[in-house]
Amino acid sequence: MVFLAALVGGWIAERLRQSPVLGYILGGILVGPYVLGLVHDLELLQDFSEIGIILLMFTVGIDFSLSRLEKVKKIALLGGALQISGVVLLCTGACYLAGINLYQSFFLGCVAAMSSTMIVLRILGEQGESNSLHGQIMLGILIVQDLAVILMVSLLPELHQASLASIPQLIFPLLKSFLFILFIIYLAQKVSPLVFRQAAKGSNNDVFLILALTMGLGIASLSHALGLSVALGAFLAGLVISESEYTHEILGKINSMRDAFVILFFVAVGMLVDPLALLDNIHLLLILLAVIIPGKLFLLFLIVKFLSYHSRIAFLVGMGMAQTGEFSFVMAKLGLDEQLISSDIYNLILASSIISILLTPLFIRMAPLCYLKLSRTRVWQKLFPEADLEESEFDSSELQGHVILVGYGRVGKNIGQGLQQIGLNYIAIDYDYHSIRSLNEAGIPYIYGDASNEVVLAQARPDLARLAIVALPDLFSNRQATYNLLKLNPNLIILARAHNEWEKEILYQQGAAEVIQPEMEAGLQLMRYLILHLNLPLEEVDKYLETLYIKDHEAIIHKKDIIAKREKNLKVREFSVGPGSPFAGKKLIESQIREKTGCNVVTIKKAGGELLLNPSSKETLDRDDLVVVMGDSRQILKFAQLNGGELQHG
Repeated sequence: MVFLAALVGGWIAERLRQSPVLGYILGGILVGPYVLGLVHDLELLQDFSEIGIILLMFTVGIDFSLSRLEKVKKIALLGGALQISGVVLLCTGACYLAGINLYQSFFLGCVAAMSSTMIVLRILGEQGESNSLHGQIMLGILIVQDLAVILMVSLLPELHQASLASIPQLIFPLLKSFLFILFIIYLAQKVSPLVFRQAAKGSNNDVFLILALTMGLGIASLSHALGLSVALGAFLAGLVISESEYTHEILGKINSMRDAFVILFFVAVGMLVDPLALLDNIHLLLILLAVIIPGKLFLLFLIVKFLSYHSRIAFLVGMGMAQTGEFSFVMAKLGLDEQLISSDIYNLILASSIISILLTPLFIRMAPLCYLKLSRTRVWQKLFPEADLEESEFDSSELQGHVILVGYGRVGKNIGQGLQQIGLNYIAIDYDYHSIRSLNEAGIPYIYGDASNEVVLAQARPDLARLAIVALPDLFSNRQATYNLLKLNPNLIILARAHNEWEKEILYQQGAAEVIQPEMEAGLQLMRYLILHLNLPLEEVDKYLETLYIKDHEAIIHKKDIIAKREKNLKVREFSVGPGSPFAGKKLIESQIREKTGCNVVTIKKAGGELLLNPSSKETLDRDDLVVVMGDSRQILKFAQLNGGELQHG
C-alpha cells in the first residue's frame, strides 16, 4: 500500500511537472491515518524511514564537492550566511509574536531558511539557465544551506533545553563536533583513497557496495555514540567516500537502494500530517508562508543587490529561492521524533513547504516578466534607483555596419571571439559584472544594462547595425530583446538561440531570421563524427540526411520566400551630390541619412574616381560625388527630395 501510494503520488507530480518528493508526501497524506486510514501501524515504516534519512544524507555527502563552491565562494559564503541569518531572525521574531514559544519559533526559522536544491537546479536545467549568473549564485547559496543543515541537525537538539546560563555548556558539543569533522576529513583525504584502491584490485564488484555501506553506517553509528546527530555522521561518511576516485561507481550501486528507502521516508512524513489540524492554525500557516515567500524573496534581493549585482540578477535569485526544501522535511521529522516540536508545528512545516515548492516552477518562469513590469513602475525606480547604462570608452556616434551581441555569457563569449577573428566590429550588451570586466579588459565596446530593455538596446544603434545576435539565457529576455530590436529597426536581421522546439517557434514568430537550438546542433555534430568514424553504407547515410533535412524543408522554403519578398521590395539607386544638397561636405554620421530617409548608403563613388564600398560613418560626402543608397520606394523618394541632386540610374 505504501509503495502504491508513492507510485500514484509520483505519477501525479510528474504530470504536473513537480518534484516526485511532493508526490510521495501527498500519497502518504492520502493513505495515512488522518485521511483514508489505509495504513495504521507506522512504527515499522518509521524504522525503515530512518534508514532513508541516513542513506539520503550519505549520498548528499558523496555528491558534495567543495570545488563547486569555489567558483562562487564570495557571493555564496557571505550571501548564504546573511540569507540564513536574516530568515532565521525574521521567522523567529514573527512566529514568537504570533504566540509560538521561542525555541519552536527558532526551529521554524531554521526550516524556513532552507531552499530546495533539487527543485531549483532541476528547473534551471530545464530552462538552460544552470550556468547563468543568477543560476550560479543560487547554486552557491544552496551549497552553503546544505552545509548549514548539517550544523542545525547537530545543534537543534542541544538547544532544546538550553538557557542563557547553559550557553557556555554548548561549547563542548561544538568542540566535539569540530574535532570529529576534522578526523573525518583526515580519513577522507588520507585513508579512504587507499582503502578503495585496494578494494578495486579484487574481482568481486560487490566489495564496493559492502565497503561503502559499512563505512556509512559505521561513521553514522560512531557519530551517534559520541552524542552527535546520526544525520551528521551519515553526511560525513559520504564526504569520506567523495574523495575516492571510485565515487561514481559507489553511487551507481547505492542509488537504487537509497531511492527505495528515501521514498519510504517521504511517504512516512506525509502519513503524520493531519490536514484538519491546519484549519485551527491557518493564521500561523499564513505567517510562515509570508516569511518563506515574500520575506525570503525580498531579503535575498537586498543581499544580492548589496553585493553589487544588477537588480535583475537579484530579483531572479529571490524569485528562484522563495521556498523551503527537502531538508526541511528531514528537520521536521527529526524535530517530531525527538519531541523538539509539537505535531501542530510539524503540520505547519510540511504544509508551508508543500505550498511554496508547488509555486516555485511558476515563480522561476515568471520572474523575467515580473521584473520587467516592476522595473517600469515609479515606486520601484524610487526605491531601487539604478543606472541602466554604463558605456565603455567608445563613441556611440561612430557605430555603423556593426553587429550587436546581446548577452556575453558562455555562448555570447564564443560568438564574440569568432567575430573578432573574422574582423567584424561588434558591441556587446550584458548586466553580468564578470562579463563586463572581461569586455573592458579586452577593449571591446560594451553597454552595461538589461538587454531586454528598449532604452539599453537603443544605445547600441540597431538602426545602423548590420545584424544582431540574441544569446540571453531565458526565453522571455530573448523574446523581448528581439521585439525591441525590430521595433527600433524593422529590417534588422536577428539570429537567436532557443532551448527547445517550442522556444524556437516563438522566436521565429517574434521575427528572428534564424533560431539555433544548441542541443540539436550538438546532436548533429556527434552524428557527423559518427558517420566519419564508422564505415557506414552510403545508402544509409543518404537516407539519414534526407530524413534529417526534409522535416525543415517547408519552413526553410517559407523563410526564403519571406526574405526574397523583403529583398524584392528594396531598391538600389545612385544619386549625384549637387551643390545644393544638404549632405554635401558632411560626414555620413553628421548627415543622418538613415534617420531622415530610412535609406542605407552602400557605396560612395568619389569625384576623383575612388570607390568606397560599405563606407564607414566617418566618410565625407563631397560635391559631385555619386552616392549609392538602398531602400524601398518610399525611402528612395524621400532621399531624392532631400538630396536635390540628379538620379543617375533608375
